[in-house]
Amino acid sequence: MTIAIDERVRLLRVLYATIFLTSTGFGTATFLTPVYASGLGADYVSLGLIGAARNLVYTVGTLTVGYLLDRFERVKIYMVFMTIGAVVVALLGAVENVTYLILLNSLVGLFSASFWVTASTLTVDISPSEILTKSISYYNLSWILGFTVGPYFGGLISDAFGFKALFIILSALIISSVALSSIRIRPIIQLRSRGSTNIANLGSLKGLALAYIILIPFTILLGIYMAIVPGYLKIVGFSSALVGLLLTVTNGFRGLAFYNSEWFVSKGIRRSVTMASLLFFTGMTMFSVAKSTLEYAIPLIMYGVASGIMTPLMLDYIAKRCEKSALGTAMGVHEGVYGLGMLIGPMAGGSIAESYGPSTLYQLLAAIALTMPFIAWILGKNEMPISS
Repeated sequence: MTIAIDERVRLLRVLYATIFLTSTGFGTATFLTPVYASGLGADYVSLGLIGAARNLVYTVGTLTVGYLLDRFERVKIYMVFMTIGAVVVALLGAVENVTYLILLNSLVGLFSASFWVTASTLTVDISPSEILTKSISYYNLSWILGFTVGPYFGGLISDAFGFKALFIILSALIISSVALSSIRIRPIIQLRSRGSTNIANLGSLKGLALAYIILIPFTILLGIYMAIVPGYLKIVGFSSALVGLLLTVTNGFRGLAFYNSEWFVSKGIRRSVTMASLLFFTGMTMFSVAKSTLEYAIPLIMYGVASGIMTPLMLDYIAKRCEKSALGTAMGVHEGVYGLGMLIGPMAGGSIAESYGPSTLYQLLAAIALTMPFIAWILGKNEMPISS
């Protein structure tokens, strides 16, 4: 089915709206579940387990969904998984035991995985090739906007009405995204892989190995930020609303970097990754000794800008260098690496923070960030996209 460029652009706009709604639901649930868990008595190890369990399932889910996307109709997969995910998010507020919260949150990981892999695949698949970088930029802006407004308003809602009401509202946002997809996207376009994924197609991903590897230190940092930092801020005495505000500011600066992603892409892998690495290093070092709200806010802003550089930069690199017939698998592996790093980070980080103190954890993260430019230097030798 051939779709005109103008129609594809219109479809992308609708897709961005659904991504905003769904990312607000899943993202706010992900960020504020550790805050909810802290209120139930979770320690650093438990916070780490909440993140690790979620991301273990997330990792497996991304690879599975990526496989399905190269075999079945993509918009339908998007809608089915989002519907079930909305139910799971609503159930989070009914849990009052940390162990059960860990188990249920792992299911959130599964449906979050299906969302991220499918949303990124649909964006690349629908986008005309000549505006792919811009389309990826808008895709990232769509979900980071949800990550920006969600935690702040989520913190206000949870303080005023409780977490049960919050999770029901987040579930309703995801359902509204599914409804919009069924009305405005599904009747117009059906997307399948242009060919079956085989060994030859998968072999084309070997050239992306370093691009996936460089994501590991970044996603370890990301995993700590999402799984431990919100609960840590709650433990040191911040209210849910203030935690939400700090996360909103962080994600707002991340979105600002997304908005300028074309500029970072134009500067190349080496320069942009080095810039992000130095921001991570400085930010985590400052965070390890922070005491006041401002002292926490400044390094979180640095983290936001750095992660805002890395996310679109590497997604653009991978999207332009994978074969169309293996697009779903490539995006699945991309998100799977995110899940792996976000599994390692909370699992190890929770134990380190509990045994040696949170300051030691953040200093180790600063050191990990310095490994990224070395990988980027090698990766920068091959920045020309493949022809497909």
